[in-house]
Amino acid sequence: MGTGGGTIASVRPGSWAARAGLGKGDVVLSVNGQPLQDVLDYRYLCAEPHVRLEVRRPDGTVLLLETEKDVDQDLGISFTAATFDGIRRCRNRCLFCFVDQMPGGLRPGLYVKDDDYRHSFLYGNYITLTGLRADDWQRIRRLRLSPLYVSVHTTNPVLRARLMGTPRAAPIMDRLRRLAEEGIRFHAQVVLCPGWNDGPELERTGRDLAGLYPAVESVAAVPVGLTAHRQGLPPLRGYTAAEARAVLAQVDTLRAENMSRLGTPLLYAADEFYALAGRPIPAARYYGDFPQLENGVGLVRRFLDTAARAC
Repeated sequence: MGTGGGTIASVRPGSWAARAGLGKGDVVLSVNGQPLQDVLDYRYLCAEPHVRLEVRRPDGTVLLLETEKDVDQDLGISFTAATFDGIRRCRNRCLFCFVDQMPGGLRPGLYVKDDDYRHSFLYGNYITLTGLRADDWQRIRRLRLSPLYVSVHTTNPVLRARLMGTPRAAPIMDRLRRLAEEGIRFHAQVVLCPGWNDGPELERTGRDLAGLYPAVESVAAVPVGLTAHRQGLPPLRGYTAAEARAVLAQVDTLRAENMSRLGTPLLYAADEFYALAGRPIPAARYYGDFPQLENGVGLVRRFLDTAARAC
């Protein structure tokens, strides 16, 4: 029998799970005899024509249910969480961590520092690659978890270790090359801090990442986010208008290089840089298929174009 497992949140009416009598609170312990770490295991193991589920009811009764199905047929089960063994927490001490700048008294979920490769694949959460174990790397390759979303910040190993507060962060290029060699695509973000990882360091990072194309699908340059609750944290500041214009000039240069050499701009600046610099938000063609929308890259353009069509 499996241990742990995923707790069912709901069952789709009319689905196989509904017909089998499954419901909220039941726990799927294993599929075809294999215990489940997360919804990835569940989906992978259910992609078979014959599926056997081991399910524990709230009263402790354990059932074995079997079905014959199409390979791509959904059983109709939704879980309370995507990861059944908890969420991997971030152990870094980034100088700019937004969670460390949160005021007290908010809901507990806002203080969770996640660094879980599974949430990266499922939801586009950015991960640092510092906490991956050998079995995690094997699983990423075996399940073809692509694309992932990676917080790079800088490709300078010494600087990355300083920015992220741990020597584990240093060998980022080795880890990114490993992803590329194993056929895993990824999107990257670079949170820029004035005087730290911009200027020549941004040029280095941009060119290093371009060297990994096509494994790297996009790169976002994002300004550091600061709050009034940085008590006891290293001093950081935001960008001035002149500094924002300098960053955009660098980004424009790197984009032009990438277009000439790779046929794609690859690098995108966050909307906030344009606002700080007093420059107009670029046209939609700047953003391609908007690969970094959730990172604040192209969100304003999408809003403006949507509003214009509605008028």
